Amino acid sequence: MNREEIINTLKKYSFDIKRYIVISGTAMVLHGLKDETNDIDLSVTPDYEEELLEDYLAVLEHTNPNGSHAYMINGIINFGPEYYTENREFIGEIPVQTIKNIIEIKKKLYRDKDKKDLELIYRRLQ
Repeated sequence: MNREEIINTLKKYSFDIKRYIVISGTAMVLHGLKDETNDIDLSVTPDYEEELLEDYLAVLEHTNPNGSHAYMINGIINFGPEYYTENREFIGEIPVQTIKNIIEIKKKLYRDKDKKDLELIYRRLQ
């Protein structure tokens, strides 16, 4: 998904902008640090997680090491409460994880895909 596809998809769902942020690779696309991503990653408040589970046919995608869950809506929107923060930027009307926060989390996780994303971020920011 490119930037335009992400924005259009989020508009269709009309999520509560006070209770979610776009994170990870999706945030990188919205910040212009990456051209595309496979899905839309959201972090939500715990109460919003419960509301989304009631409102959408969400499928459990995985359980994180800390016990929190990540769910998938329609095979395209991945969400859970992990990494939620009030520290965000708005790109248009979309709440997005800051570049600093993206870097911090990717350094912490440091999976192969995170290493590649970090290299891309540093190259694009030069």
